[in-house]
Amino acid sequence: MPIDQKRINGPEGSLPYQIFGKNRNRAFEERYTDVFEANGKRKCGRKDNESRKYFMKLGVVSTAKGSAYLELGNTKVIVSVFDPREIPKQNKFRELGELYCDFKFSPFACTHRKNPQTDAEERSLAAALNKALQPVVCRHLFPNFQIDIFANVLEDDGSVLAAVITAAGLALSDATIAMFDVVTASTVAVFGDRIYLDPTLAEEKICLEGGKNGNHGLITMTKLQTLDQTSDIRQAGKITLNRMKEACKVLNESCNEIAPVVQQMLVSKVQKHMGEIDLEEEDDNTDQEKDELDCSSVSQISINAEK
Repeated sequence: MPIDQKRINGPEGSLPYQIFGKNRNRAFEERYTDVFEANGKRKCGRKDNESRKYFMKLGVVSTAKGSAYLELGNTKVIVSVFDPREIPKQNKFRELGELYCDFKFSPFACTHRKNPQTDAEERSLAAALNKALQPVVCRHLFPNFQIDIFANVLEDDGSVLAAVITAAGLALSDATIAMFDVVTASTVAVFGDRIYLDPTLAEEKICLEGGKNGNHGLITMTKLQTLDQTSDIRQAGKITLNRMKEACKVLNESCNEIAPVVQQMLVSKVQKHMGEIDLEEEDDNTDQEKDELDCSSVSQISINAEK
């Protein structure tokens, strides 16, 4: 594979520092006790159906049409959306527009350093992001055009796909792209008889590995709030149908709780924009009044001069 000469790459003979850590060659039971208690409760103090705190901000990328920054605990993502453009290298006319999604991890986002080239995990997450957003965007309004969506993960501490999907919905709204509804997403981890909402990266690794347990894995759901429809469900691991139904109920409730926060962010953005428009109109009216006063004073001076 060619090496990017413009980047400062580590020596070819270097070793990752993880192999010298305490977690090297530890048994599954030992790693499980670092994350969960013996009775299955989280050691971080959160309940099974409790999510981490959200932080959202719009318009963080000045060069993009719309952008959003989202924090979910220690998970931090930025999503940028650009104006629709013609589909490159396309000869046939398409009635529905397309979405181009790019999903990238920053080199420092994970424990292991990420290469600048896109790997299989990033391509898989980009395809999942595209599949989740296609039913949300009104693609029939821009035929033969595509919208570029770029997601960058600054720090990965679990539930990264759900965070990116929620941030992408905010960025699309900030870019004034027509959408059918507000989109939200949430993730649960299943381990045995317990369902953990919004798992961290350590919890995800334990639940994906599973050990000797039967039910184990991750489920991510994307939902349209007002329409009460599910646009995509992504599942990894081995989960029975009954456990899947219980997990979907938890995900549905979580998405319903996130939606008012997203709606409030969009309302605040509109109110701020309307306030800026009102200030500009007041300034224009003030300047117009000053010009009228100046004109009247000049005309009065000319009349006095003629007398």
